[in-house]
Amino acid sequence: MAIPATVMKVLDDWHIDYSLTDDEELFHLMQSNPPASYSAKVANVVFLKDDLGKVQVVIPGNRMLDLNQLAHQLGRQFTALSATELERLKKQHGLDEFPALPQVTKLESLVDDSLLLQNELFIVSGAGHEWLKVPMEQFRNLTTSSRIGSYTAPLMTDIHYNDPQQDLEDVHAAIRQFTPLRIKQRLAETLDLPPLPETARRIIELRVDPNADTTSLAQAVELDPGMSAQVVSWARSPYYGVRGEIKTVEEAVIRVLGFDLVINLALGLALGRTLSVPKEGPHGYAPFWQQAVVTAALCGELAKLMPARHRPSQGLAYLCGLLHNFGFLILGHVFPPQFSLVNRHIEANPHINRFYVERHLLGLTREQISACLLQQWRMPEELVTAMRQQHNPYYEGEHADYARLLYVATRSLRRHGFGDGPFEQPEDFLLDTLFLRADSVDEVTVNLLERMDDLSEMVQMLNH
Repeated sequence: MAIPATVMKVLDDWHIDYSLTDDEELFHLMQSNPPASYSAKVANVVFLKDDLGKVQVVIPGNRMLDLNQLAHQLGRQFTALSATELERLKKQHGLDEFPALPQVTKLESLVDDSLLLQNELFIVSGAGHEWLKVPMEQFRNLTTSSRIGSYTAPLMTDIHYNDPQQDLEDVHAAIRQFTPLRIKQRLAETLDLPPLPETARRIIELRVDPNADTTSLAQAVELDPGMSAQVVSWARSPYYGVRGEIKTVEEAVIRVLGFDLVINLALGLALGRTLSVPKEGPHGYAPFWQQAVVTAALCGELAKLMPARHRPSQGLAYLCGLLHNFGFLILGHVFPPQFSLVNRHIEANPHINRFYVERHLLGLTREQISACLLQQWRMPEELVTAMRQQHNPYYEGEHADYARLLYVATRSLRRHGFGDGPFEQPEDFLLDTLFLRADSVDEVTVNLLERMDDLSEMVQMLNH
């Protein structure tokens, strides 16, 4: 793929001595840098705006752009450009991606000083999957009219440390820090979150009852009319393509969904209704329930691909996908003022996973707080583990398969343009532990995304 004309002009005009490389070389470089998938040698450009106009900030891939630092140093309150504005800017300059070359857009430019410590930089060429490798002395020439300063914060490398007690302490520390004084005392005793819903309590009792059968499950679900309607509607979805009408929960269980899926679906729906979806989320991200349903469906499909003797519960895998972002609801509930700040920083840092942003600003991640709450509610340990370790490919503790399925599912969806976060390719060893092949994962993901319309009814149901 040819380098876009606007980029080529900058390279020629400034006599930049570059070489070309591709995604594969860069991927291997990234894997050798902690934290995995980020590199100090990758230059990213972030576009911001305020009342005075637009600016571009060039930062390294292993650091987070800190809007608070920018505000302190420049006295300006920036927000990230919207997806529509970014597409317009790309079209204006004939780009598929934005290269971190200040002269391309000619906007006011800021460059983080940590970037200049490297001996060479990898910069996207402006065309997909092709990168420029630029010596640092050459890149420095491009920054002569830029404002050099400290605009970023390091990523916290202990993000996946597995200690439930420490997680709980982090949660309470954040609550004490960000909660008004008048209610701190009460929050020191509790997370101030809703109690476990009664429907969920009944479902949990059924899950551990060795004598539970289809009839008892149907009766438990039917005690909650809203839940009953949701399960029946789920079974009627075009996604399952069942002929004939489904009228009862028992029919939904027997004819379509199966005991395992329904008991976990009912549990997920009950928990999902305890907290409302925040009105404000990061702009341009998939809506909460759409992301939940699609991820749940893919987790279920990936579980089916695994050999029977190594296969985890498909229903539990589905539940993990449905609730994988439950922490988003909790953050919006517990930290409303800080929630907006977190979302603005997520928008300004598309090159990193948002849990680094949350940890930097709040002192905890949504994975920590959701795992704490689910443990408090005595949810299945498989679910708790998956929530906490879903972004940790190296977790090897009990129930690791559920966390790994979530990791593979969310990354595969990203690769195919759905969901939030940077491009990350699951390592071969991770697929091997799940007895999955990369081509099979890709095929299932593509097939699922082609059937998005079939899932839309489920999403609509959950949005009301």
